[in-house]
Amino acid sequence: MNKTEFLIGRSGLDLQDDFYPDDLPQDWRFDYYAAIFKTLSLPIDTDEDLEQIFSDIEEDEEGEFVLVLTIEYSQLIDTAILKDYLSGVQEYAEKFVLFCEVEKAPSKEVMSLLSNYKICLQSSKTLKLDLQEVQVSDVTLSFNQYPVLYSAQIWDEKQMRAYLEGIANINTKTILICKFAEREALDKVRVVSELLGF
Repeated sequence: MNKTEFLIGRSGLDLQDDFYPDDLPQDWRFDYYAAIFKTLSLPIDTDEDLEQIFSDIEEDEEGEFVLVLTIEYSQLIDTAILKDYLSGVQEYAEKFVLFCEVEKAPSKEVMSLLSNYKICLQSSKTLKLDLQEVQVSDVTLSFNQYPVLYSAQIWDEKQMRAYLEGIANINTKTILICKFAEREALDKVRVVSELLGF
């Protein structure tokens, strides 16, 4: 049996398929979501209340939830912009993984700025950074703690199974963000991963 644990989630809290009860207050959405799924991706400049989300994560006794904050490539390569974005979250550096889809390896200055963060970079080519690096399907993941596979693809069960088997040996804990997935699709991914013994 494989020891990989998949943390499965989506990008953003705006699920459309009647996921949230009608009377649920807007600021309770994260708690409701986190009771069902173990990861969530949000842009680093999100309109969501990150301070409250970090507080909720801290109160999670099991400590299994992983928040992924995404940053655009243009924000990553401009050190002034990057410093500005990081200044708002640096006190919570241990509570999230910073993720970016990159076209090429960031500069040494950028990597130095990121040295105290959990990071994962996804690229179509090898980056050759001082990070763990793995090939998954047609992308390279460079990470220092958890690999984050970020996908906008919609799969049927056969594709899902092949995909999960293909990324099963990356790490003991692997984060899978299904960008546009609604609850039914996320549940299917989770069930398939459990059936495969992950």
